[in-house]
Amino acid sequence: MSDSQLKSPGHRKVLVLGGYGVTGSAVVDAALEASWPVVTASRRPAPEGLIDGRAAPAHVSVDLLSKSSTADAFAGLADVTDVVYCSYVETGSNATAIEPNVAMLANALDALIARGAKLRHVVLFGGGKAYGPHLGAYKTPAKESDPRILGPMFYYDQEDFLKDWGSRNSVPWTVLRPDAIFGPSLGSPMNLINGMSVYAAVCRELNVPLRFPGTHQAWNALTQSTDAGILGRATLWALMAETAKGQIFNVINGDQFRWRQLWPELGSLYDIPLAEPQPMSLTEQMADKAPVWENLIEKYNLRPTAWADVVAWPFLDALFGINYDMVQSTIKIRQAGFHDCIDSHESLKLQVSRLRGARIVP
Repeated sequence: MSDSQLKSPGHRKVLVLGGYGVTGSAVVDAALEASWPVVTASRRPAPEGLIDGRAAPAHVSVDLLSKSSTADAFAGLADVTDVVYCSYVETGSNATAIEPNVAMLANALDALIARGAKLRHVVLFGGGKAYGPHLGAYKTPAKESDPRILGPMFYYDQEDFLKDWGSRNSVPWTVLRPDAIFGPSLGSPMNLINGMSVYAAVCRELNVPLRFPGTHQAWNALTQSTDAGILGRATLWALMAETAKGQIFNVINGDQFRWRQLWPELGSLYDIPLAEPQPMSLTEQMADKAPVWENLIEKYNLRPTAWADVVAWPFLDALFGINYDMVQSTIKIRQAGFHDCIDSHESLKLQVSRLRGARIVP
């Protein structure tokens, strides 16, 4: 879509809940670029500035798990017209994730209505996990019309709540399902590009070749990603498009790749030789690498980020251990009017460059 089509239509103000994870950061960047008034909200404080050095937008610190605290925190948000919900709380299992994640969404939306906000649209983020890749191989390409998997799956519970809430409050909604987001974030260790970059930098520093740490099946399987820029722009489109109301959309770059095709790109970015894949647990292998990271911070003048906060290695282990195709259809969102796409190789290079520019990775 053209930049002019994504510009704020006026008299709109977007609240991004969970604004500084990889998803929220993508939305905030796109909204500011398109001149939307933005306010963010999350449990943690906002960073001093955004990835690109711009000042962070207005921020509200809030515990969404507390209904009363949320109502108090949102006292000054009566002028919010649009909500983008990116918040998530990790509980350790799919079953226990349902109650708190639905409660946070409910508390946020109910508090805004109670404060007098005249909401125009709500965008909720789900993900490719809705199709069941955590259970095993699934039908590909996955379509939004595919029947649900056997739960528990909190995405479904959030979607059901939002449909009912939207109907009761006459507020349109859209659900977006990205997968394997390529994009920067601050203080958010569940970030694929951060993890790949740090892994490559550590290997280079230790003078060992760059090996794909997943299984040989994963090395050869078809997979996909969502560029942060694509995701942010799709969100703004969804807030304004009539064809997005009451719909669920996959949001993917528009191509697929195999790790064996993309991995050399990472090696080139870090000027490190490749070697044959070696299945390993990054959670175990990276556990003692904090001193290496401290050296890299000093050597490359990086932001001083604690090793425990840099990468969630179990997250990478899970992604690199998927032995089957991960493909979602994008035909529905294209037919609805959103046509933006990007080559995933170019996305990798772009987002690593952004991380480097922000001094997050070497």
